[in-house]
Amino acid sequence: MASSFSLVTRTTVPAQRLFDVCLSIDEHVASMDQSGEQAVGGVTTGTIGLDETVTWRARHFGIWFTMTSRITALERPDRFVDEQVRGPFRSFHHEHSFTRDGETTVMVDTLTLASPVFGRLAERLVLVPYLRRLIRRRNHHLLEALGAARGTDPGSPSWADDPSSPFRRSEASALIGRGDEVWRRASRDVLRWAVKTRSGFTVDDARPVTRGAESTVTARVVGVTVREPVQVVDVVETSSRVGFSYRTLPGHPVDGEEAFIVHRDGDDVFLTVRSLTAPAPGGPWRALYPALRIAQIVARRRYLRALG
Repeated sequence: MASSFSLVTRTTVPAQRLFDVCLSIDEHVASMDQSGEQAVGGVTTGTIGLDETVTWRARHFGIWFTMTSRITALERPDRFVDEQVRGPFRSFHHEHSFTRDGETTVMVDTLTLASPVFGRLAERLVLVPYLRRLIRRRNHHLLEALGAARGTDPGSPSWADDPSSPFRRSEASALIGRGDEVWRRASRDVLRWAVKTRSGFTVDDARPVTRGAESTVTARVVGVTVREPVQVVDVVETSSRVGFSYRTLPGHPVDGEEAFIVHRDGDDVFLTVRSLTAPAPGGPWRALYPALRIAQIVARRRYLRALG
């Protein structure tokens, strides 16, 4: 008996644009870099069409799998279906549907699958949650490719929740002082990684951050050195709000984005820390994610005191 689940993604991207990017072989490969997935047969680049096939090779659960799928239905821009022709599943059916709800596009991924290895209980406990995370991560990447993914958004005073995001969301703020002098000092220091360096980390480039710049943050925990490659995503500098966001790069212990924002309300000056966090795509760090979550909570408490 097959297992089935659905995943709903909402966005302001027009349905036609989202439909087209979902058929892109190149964007799918980019979204699955954590599993090393590659298109090795059939349509291996560009956009796949009705009755065309693609053969995927990817590593899941530490094992390499090969699967050939075919587009068996395509009704642009409302719906398309891909099904396994040959591969590891007894059956695999993935329907993508696109509807409008006012100004919002609603994309629904519905997967129905049966595994020759997992029984129904194991499918629901292991395989379905794993595939749900993969699809959620893929959809987040596609929205990023279209410029519509919601990151930590350091320029916005309010941070809207995104239920379709694959990341754990956190936001915390603290009053760090009052007056113009506190504001000038904090808004200068926050752009020089002071929240990190005053919390026990080192940064290989402590110059003012610039959008797109890559740095390595280093932490030392009980004698172990951990290097965290990151890239600055956005920088904000206004009369009442200064800060930046950065995303993790391959090799970082976790996957996600973080933002440090100094802002003022009258004479009061605040520091806000936002983060989006998920397990690293692969490697030993993934198994240590629960411990890393605890370390992140401890670090966040230090961050909120760093500019006080």
